[in-house]
Amino acid sequence: MDGLTNKDIAVLMHLKRANVDYGKSIAINTGIPLEEVLQILDKLESMGLIERVRGGKTLKRSVAKFKLSNEVRKHHVYYRLSRRGELLVRSLRRGNKAQGT
Repeated sequence: MDGLTNKDIAVLMHLKRANVDYGKSIAINTGIPLEEVLQILDKLESMGLIERVRGGKTLKRSVAKFKLSNEVRKHHVYYRLSRRGELLVRSLRRGNKAQGT
């Protein structure tokens, strides 16, 4: 997809693995500085590739795979891939397999 950097793709791939996550955790797991992650999240959200998680006040580890405790209060803004983001990640993975990487 035009306009995506390697760091943008790293955030998308992380969200695919994590299912749901928040900025600081994404920064820690990808090695991208937090301020940059927050800018990337805004960019990806405006492109329709990710969405904010709405809903209750708690989040279970079965949903947020990188959470350490079984259930946490949602005091962060959590993100997940949108349908469009899921399709893009799937396409990128297929492209990598076709190239042998």
